[in-house]
Amino acid sequence: MDTRGTAEKSNILVVEDSNTTRQMISMALEARGYKVNGAPDGITALHSLAERVPDAILLDLNLPDIDGFELCRRIKSESRSRNIPVLVMTSLEQSGFEIMAIESGADDFICKPVDPLVLDARIEMVIRRMRRERFANALTGLPSNALIEERLAFMLARKRPFSVIFIDIDNFQPFNRRYGYARGDLLLRHLAELILESLHFAECDNAFVGHMGADDFVAICEPDRAESVARGLAQAFDMSIMDFYEDEDRDQGHFNLTSRTGENLEYGPLTLSISIVPITDSFPHSVVKIIDAGNELRAYTRTQPGSTVMVERRSEPDQR
Repeated sequence: MDTRGTAEKSNILVVEDSNTTRQMISMALEARGYKVNGAPDGITALHSLAERVPDAILLDLNLPDIDGFELCRRIKSESRSRNIPVLVMTSLEQSGFEIMAIESGADDFICKPVDPLVLDARIEMVIRRMRRERFANALTGLPSNALIEERLAFMLARKRPFSVIFIDIDNFQPFNRRYGYARGDLLLRHLAELILESLHFAECDNAFVGHMGADDFVAICEPDRAESVARGLAQAFDMSIMDFYEDEDRDQGHFNLTSRTGENLEYGPLTLSISIVPITDSFPHSVVKIIDAGNELRAYTRTQPGSTVMVERRSEPDQR
């Protein structure tokens, strides 16, 4: 029996209406060290998810009650289960089912009859990928989306004042086109270090920094320190950004790209758009309210020249 690696600590929910197929898959997985729960239909699967969150779901698309695509959508729409990797298995041969599965939120596919060795490899792959994406950004090592949301939810539950700083780089994609993704990755790591340094210099207590993906970052700190952190960060970024340019572009203060229509486009030094959402007097029930407020303000911040810091001065995100 092979009980190495991910299998030692993975729980799998097998959703399959055929008792024979479900038992065969369960036995094959258990022989490789997995813990397996089975569900013969969609309703049973949803009840199982309400009681226990597995590490992965193996989902048959042909179920007697809920369409497999719809069940996948339901799983991915719930906060409790949306980060669980779903592998759909099917013997369907019609074209387009892969697209429908992806649109439903599926993470991978496996064809019937199921090969235990292939299934084992696929399960380990999607679990590793999901855990990496869930807990830390692979590039910067900072907490990613799931942990950011958990931290914000924790801060709301404490009901103590805090501020959320949303940060992104203006015109980052043109920079990647000009210099390549390797240079862009170096810049993202540099920005992550600047954020951490700015929080340290401002002497923030229990500060938090997360990387939401691409060039989007978030920081959490005390309301009376947030603007100082943001302005210090913007200044440090502006002072260092030209170090990432080639001499020719640095000398002229910009780089040029040709658009798909043949137009010559000029991009000056990259800048930051930073929006600050203070949570001090009222505490919204949803993390989404905070993120939406930050994104809305940041969209306006991007329209301003240079590195810009804006603080949400209107009423705080409502509690609905």
